[in-house]
Amino acid sequence: MSGKNSASGSSDIIPVQSIEAETRPKGLIEAVSTIEYYHAQEKRGSILSAGFFTLKQKIEYFEVGFRGSFISGLITAMITPLAIGVVERMIPVFGSTSPTTFDKCFIFLLAFGFTLGYACFIARASSLYIGPYTRSMIRNFVGGVITGAVCKMIIAFIFFHFLYMVVLTENHITRILLRVKKYMEMETFIVIYQWIMEFRPVLLTASYLIVVTTTVFVILPLVAMIFVSMRNRRLEKIKAIVENR
Repeated sequence: MSGKNSASGSSDIIPVQSIEAETRPKGLIEAVSTIEYYHAQEKRGSILSAGFFTLKQKIEYFEVGFRGSFISGLITAMITPLAIGVVERMIPVFGSTSPTTFDKCFIFLLAFGFTLGYACFIARASSLYIGPYTRSMIRNFVGGVITGAVCKMIIAFIFFHFLYMVVLTENHITRILLRVKKYMEMETFIVIYQWIMEFRPVLLTASYLIVVTTTVFVILPLVAMIFVSMRNRRLEKIKAIVENR
């Protein structure tokens, strides 16, 4: 009888040592999976103090979120001007400079699909914002994701404006092309110069579009966290009312 009670009573107990050993994510999938595991434990009634989530673990989760968001965001940011160039018919896609609707959708999915999918994935983790231990995990993880996204946005914004205002100016491009003019015909020289001048505004469009997509990327997990927090408070009030009857 006592053995049965001890077995059932220990089902919701998670040793601190096992927590320390299991929450060392190496990537995004592992981090979200661990969050889901402890969310399930706390939802069952396990009591896990936020203090169990140590400073080392907070840094690890922040780093995983930052690294994934920053690196993938930079890659997506570099593709953005190309996607806009395709839509503006400056860059050929599938061998044609007259893209169809399918071609445009494909390019935009290539440029922004990963970012939006990543945001939905992070929002899924944020929707598990229940229990002190899980909340601490999510705050640090999402904090790293948001910080990485904002850093990516700032770097891309400055970089594209630098290209537009410093590197790809008329005088600078003319000087560069004049150095290699002897290796090309005059018609080729004019075509290259005109294409670069037409492509310059695309960099500004891309920089502001990155700001918009990053804002959406940041808002989605925050909205999920706020919604879950409000829902939890409402459920706790209802539970308190029922228990007091």
